[in-house]
Formats: sequence, structure tokens, C-alpha cells
Amino acid sequence: MRWILNIATSYLKFLINIVVVFFMTPYIVKMIGIDAFGLWSLIFAVIGIFGLMDMGFATAGVKYVAETVGSGDTERRNRILGTLFGVYSMIGIVAILAVAITVGPASGWFDLDAEHQTEFGNLVWWLGIALALSFPLSVFKSALTAAGRMDLVNGISLFLVLSQAALTVVLLEMGWGLQALAVAAAVNMVGQSLLLVPFAYRYIPGFSVAPSLYTPKLVRELLSFSVYAFIANIAVLIILRIDPVVIKLFLPLSAVAVYAIASRVAEYTYLLNKQFSNALMPLVSQSHGAGDAETVRRVLIDGTRFLMGVAIPFIGLLFFYTPEIIDLWMGPDFAEAAPLLRILLMAALFSTVQLNAANVLGMTGHHKLVAGSMALSALLNLGLSIVLIQIVALPGVAFATLLAAFIVEMGVIVPKACATKGVRYWDFVRDGVLPAIPAAVPMFAIAYGLATWIAPIGLGNVSWQGAIAGLAYLLVFLFTGVRADERTRVFNKIGARRRRNG
Repeated sequence: MRWILNIATSYLKFLINIVVVFFMTPYIVKMIGIDAFGLWSLIFAVIGIFGLMDMGFATAGVKYVAETVGSGDTERRNRILGTLFGVYSMIGIVAILAVAITVGPASGWFDLDAEHQTEFGNLVWWLGIALALSFPLSVFKSALTAAGRMDLVNGISLFLVLSQAALTVVLLEMGWGLQALAVAAAVNMVGQSLLLVPFAYRYIPGFSVAPSLYTPKLVRELLSFSVYAFIANIAVLIILRIDPVVIKLFLPLSAVAVYAIASRVAEYTYLLNKQFSNALMPLVSQSHGAGDAETVRRVLIDGTRFLMGVAIPFIGLLFFYTPEIIDLWMGPDFAEAAPLLRILLMAALFSTVQLNAANVLGMTGHHKLVAGSMALSALLNLGLSIVLIQIVALPGVAFATLLAAFIVEMGVIVPKACATKGVRYWDFVRDGVLPAIPAAVPMFAIAYGLATWIAPIGLGNVSWQGAIAGLAYLLVFLFTGVRADERTRVFNKIGARRRRNG
């Protein structure tokens, strides 16, 4: 039940985050203007680059700490955590120096006017300091995640998301402009990890991050994994964050703002689906540490099947209602974002298929392949973006993301995961992907019928029509995508819980 709770709270956190973004984004654009919103998207992309100084240690920490949970080695776990805290403290110092050295030149890279250059430099400084402070504090988040307490991590994250939104509104109403966004984001960065400190000590038996536990030998061991996680993180950054930079090199800030709307929805859709695989990542490491290969195979196939059962209705209905959502959300000035979003949603679907496969590879000793594949996907995405933006403008950047996702993630990562776990590619597709597709037919039929009957011209119409179509998908999936023995186990557990509560 712990893993179900982790998955449920992960989705709850992200769904509420999406709701917050849905209502906050048009409000922010109204308060600061389209060009300023484009500048904020550019600033956030640059901060994402500084975030790479994590060097992949967060992923390495989850992997190795989760393995000690599986093996029961508390002493080794604490030495890993103490070592991570020492490494992150040094990274935080280096991050501040890096911001000091680069913030001045960086403000002149994007052909900004004098006012925007000054604002760019000040806000990058502010967010860079917050990022540096968050590095050592992230050890507590890694420890709770590896211990299987993502419910606590998600609860704190949800609190900070709502707090950031409230603080943003207050400061914008006070006339702070872009500074309001930066202050609220900085509070979120530091607060998410800081608030987890007491929970780590309370809920992890024998927890310690004492500086005396720093072990140089463990740094080398962590680096043997983290360097490849670092490469993968660079790849993800290029895929999710570099597009605004590429667009600004060829098009004005207004184009950056339009693409940011489409990419933000697609990114949140991808990250929402990633919550499922992230919640199972510690299970893969723990099972690998305990020598339980069967559980790892179940995560690869059955985990993907249930992931697709959640992802397909969400992505599919977003795709169907894209023009209405963009118009209701941002207004006619952002109509150009609709076709971009549909392209990016198709890319998100292919990326979702490989999420569990990538985690299985990364957590069971094949992290080099994952890193190499992600790097290839990122370079392909970047290269195609630079070429296609000059041919078809903004849609070219979106098509680059789609092509890279299909070619590398479906053509390399999934086949390799299947091969390493003794699963045929066709069996993965047949048992992990195809069972989730039939339920989409009645879903789209109902969505089309309802939209024909009553035009989805208001948020209320889109919401209830989408809810009915989505519920139809889940009901059909219960019988076409869930095996009879799985349904029986679920119904038995529900019945047993009712009897205990009754």
C-alpha cells in the first residue's frame, strides 16, 4: 500500500500544481505583460542550466540509499548521506561563484534592451543564491524518497506550491513585477527541502547526516553513477528548457512567450506521468539490492501498462480539447500555441512509454546506456530545432522534440530494457502498451459526441465533457487493461478495508 500511496500523492500534487499553473499563468501575463513573461521564461531556462551543477548526485543518492534500505545496511546508508551532504555543500559554494562569474556576460547574450538586461541579471542572482542553498538541503529529500516516503515529500511540495502561488499574488498586487515571481520561486526552492528535515529524523530509523560520516571513497562510488545521471540531466534540460533559448536566437520575445505556453502544458503532462515511474524508482532499487528480479520485470511491463492507463486519457483529452483550452486559458493572442501543444503532446506520449524502461535500466546497472541515449535524444532535438525553426518557425521546434522522442526513446531505451530483463519487445508492447489503447476509442467517441451536442466554449463545458469521456476510458480500461486476477485482488482489498472500518 505504501507504493500506491506514493503514486496517489504524486499525482495529487501534480494535478493541483497544474490547476495552480492554469489559473496563475494568465494572471501573471496580465500583470507583467507578454514580453516580461517571455523574459521570465528565459530566466528560468538559465537557472535550469545552473541546476545541472547537481552533477546527478540526487539520482545517485536515491539509488544507493534505496539499495541499503533493501539490504538493511543502516551504517552504509548514513555514510552515503553524510558524504552527499558534504559534496552538496561544496557544490553550493561553487554555484554562487558560477553565478557571479557568468551573470554579467549572460545578460548580453540575448539581445535584450538595457532595462531587460538589468532585470535579467538581478533575478538570476536572486534565484542562483536560492539554488545554491537548496543543494545541501536536498539530501533530506533524497533520503525520504529512497526510504519509500514520497507521500511526505509530496505533501510538503504541495504545501509549497500553494504557498508560492499565494505569495506571488500578494507581491504582484503590491507592484513587484518580475521580482514577485523570483522571490516566490526562491522561497519554494529552499523551503521544499528545509521543511523535510524534521520528517527525515522522525520517520527514518537511525537517520544521520553528520559531517564526520563524509567518506572520500564513497564520493568516487557515487560519481561512478552520478556522472551518467548528470549526462541524462543535461539531456533532459536540453529537451525541456533549451527551446526558449533557441527560439530567442531567431525570433522575438513574444514568440518565446507563445511557445512557453505550449511547452509548459506538455512539460507538466510529461512530469505528471513521470510521477508514476518516480514513485516506483525506489522499489526498483530496493528489489535490485535484494536480488528480486521478478519484481523488476513486473515494474517494466505491468508498471508501464498501468502508467499508460493513466497517461492516455489525460494526454488524449488534452489533445482533443487543445484549441478550446488555449483560448479559455490564455485568450486569442496565444492561439498559435494550440498546434504547437498538439505536437508536443504526441512527443510526451512516446516519452511516457519509456519512463519505466529508463528507470529499470538506470537503477539496475545500465545507467551508462540511459545517459548515452538521453544525450543522443537531446542533441538530435537541439540540432533539428536549429534547422527546422529556420524552415517552419515555431512548429519546427515542436517537431524536433517529437522526432527525437520517437527515434531514440522508443527505438533504443525500450528495446534495451526488454533485452536486459529477458522480455521480448513484442511482449512489452502487447502486455505493457496495447491493453491501454482500446479504451481510448469510446473515450474519443464520447468526447466528439458531447462536443457536437454542446460546443465546448466555456471552461465548465470542457470540464464536464472531459470528465465524462475520461471516466468512460477508466471504466473500459478496468476490463480491457486490468487482468481478472488484478481486479480480484483490488476488490478483495477494498472489501477487507470496508469490513475493518465497519
